[in-house]
Amino acid sequence: MLCIGQRKTIILARSECLIQGVPEIYARFRYAVTDFPSQVSQKGVLVAATLVDLKREAIPIRVLKKDNKPKTVDKGAVIAMCEPVVDIVARPQEFSESLRLPSILDNLEGLNEEQRAGVRELIQECQNLFSTSDSGVGRCNMTQHIINTSNHSPIKQYPRRLHLAKKEEAERLVKEMVDNGIIEESSGPWALPIVLVEKKGGTTRLCVDYRKLNEITIKDSCHLPRINDTLDALNGSQWFSTLDLKSAYWQVEI
Repeated sequence: MLCIGQRKTIILARSECLIQGVPEIYARFRYAVTDFPSQVSQKGVLVAATLVDLKREAIPIRVLKKDNKPKTVDKGAVIAMCEPVVDIVARPQEFSESLRLPSILDNLEGLNEEQRAGVRELIQECQNLFSTSDSGVGRCNMTQHIINTSNHSPIKQYPRRLHLAKKEEAERLVKEMVDNGIIEESSGPWALPIVLVEKKGGTTRLCVDYRKLNEITIKDSCHLPRINDTLDALNGSQWFSTLDLKSAYWQVEI
C-alpha cells in the first residue's frame, strides 16, 4: 500500500525530517512497516523503516536527504510503502494508549470513580487531538485567514542584521518550523523581516514584523458580544472547561 504526503514539505540538504503521510487507499490492517519505493530512493531520499499505526490521523515518515541539494515533496506525492505487520512480538510503549494519559488524571478531585473512568475513556478515544510533544502542532480546519490588501503593491523589506549567535538560533528555529510543516520556502513578492523575541522561560520565539503589512490591511469589522449577554447565557451552568490550541497562531491556515 502506498503512503502519500499530506502536505508540501521541503527536505533540506543533508538533513532528516518527519513528513506527515496518509494511506492512498483504505487499509484493511492496522499496523504496518514503512519502506521506501524505488522512485523515492533514486532521488536521493531515504525512508526509515518504522512501525506505524494506520488508525492515527497521520503517519509519521522519517526521511533523509543524503546529497547537497534540498528536495521538495509535493502534497499527494508517494513517500513510502506500507507493508502489513503479521505479528508484534513485543508491543512497544509508544503504541500503549494508557501510557499517553497524563498523571494528573490519577488525582481528579471532585469526581467519583465512575466519573474518572468516563474522563479517561473520553481522552483515550480522542487522544489524537492532543499534543504530546513540542513539535506536535496541529492544523485548525474550521476557518482560513485572509489578509485583504486590496490593490496595494507588495511590500518588500530587507532582513535585519543579527548577531552571530542569534543568526544560528534563527536558522535552527526556521529549520524546526520547516520540519514541522509550519512554514515552507517561497519566492513571492512579499518580504518582511523576522524578529527574535526572548520569552519568560528563557527560550526564543521567532516572529515576523508585520507592522508595514498591518498599515495597508483592510480591517474586518468583528464586534465582540456584550459581556452581559455572555454571562446571561451561562445562567444555570455548573461545569466549565477550556481548551487551548498548541501554538494556535501557526495552526490557522492563510
